[in-house]
Amino acid sequence: TKLILLDSLLQENNMLPNSVKLLNRLYPIVKLSTRNTVIVKRVYRPPVVTSTTSYLPDVAQKQIDASVLDSAEGKYMVYEVEEEKQDQHRVKVILLRNVDDFGVKGQIVSFPVLDVHKELIQPGYAVYHSEENLAKYADFVIPEDKPMNSSESARLFIVKWSKRCLDICMNMENDWTIEKWHIAASLRKHRVWADVEKIEIPGGTISGPDLSLENKEFIAVLTMNNFEKVRIRCRIHHHTSEPERAIKLQSWYARQAEPVWEHERQELMDMNRQPPSFRIKTNKKLAQDVEKFYQWKNEREKRLNQ
Repeated sequence: TKLILLDSLLQENNMLPNSVKLLNRLYPIVKLSTRNTVIVKRVYRPPVVTSTTSYLPDVAQKQIDASVLDSAEGKYMVYEVEEEKQDQHRVKVILLRNVDDFGVKGQIVSFPVLDVHKELIQPGYAVYHSEENLAKYADFVIPEDKPMNSSESARLFIVKWSKRCLDICMNMENDWTIEKWHIAASLRKHRVWADVEKIEIPGGTISGPDLSLENKEFIAVLTMNNFEKVRIRCRIHHHTSEPERAIKLQSWYARQAEPVWEHERQELMDMNRQPPSFRIKTNKKLAQDVEKFYQWKNEREKRLNQ
């Protein structure tokens, strides 16, 4: 059973017991605003407080607070959690544009209400599903019975891999040409097993070793369940068994890269990318790369909103 100490209001009014005040000074509490509701009940029932004067039958709030706070170092402020988290209901919306991780323009999707409100409704990327909105946007609404994904797991795979960067490690000494099986082998490093026949490299032929290709990227296309086609951002790295010749680039996946082929530049710029993690954002050596990411993100958002 979880126990909590409700101290927010008391702390504001300087009414916390001394032990709690000391604990807060030693271990500062970071308070974050959420829309959750926690249902609690008292562990110890406080005594009934009666008025000490006949001419004031109502008990003053100050007197009630004192009777609770001055007893056993605030034991009457200890509560038992009865219900901590409420299930979010799902809300159906119509997408007004392509939205990463949610769907394409005109698609009718259903997601938890908080995600819908924050990620779709507030930025103006979607409207609530209703007869009125179905009629208003009838020129591009996709019928609900039209299959958009072969399965839910396929949709989640696309959400993940549409913004990841796949490392394609090639030999620094021996001649090579990147083939479909290189993509399949690289995917296996990330616990993804794909048939070679389901992989395409539409850009053209890439041969090496060629250090001018180091950390450059190209597109591979993976067909899933004979239905979805997933574009995967691939990044070339030269590998050698000689430590003194090894090329080391810290957090290469977080850096913006040049394309192998110029004709794929715009397509790569329009593809989604993984946001930088807290570790990357707080790394001073990567400050310029983080700035470039958000500049790219803002420019991409402008293009998607056109």
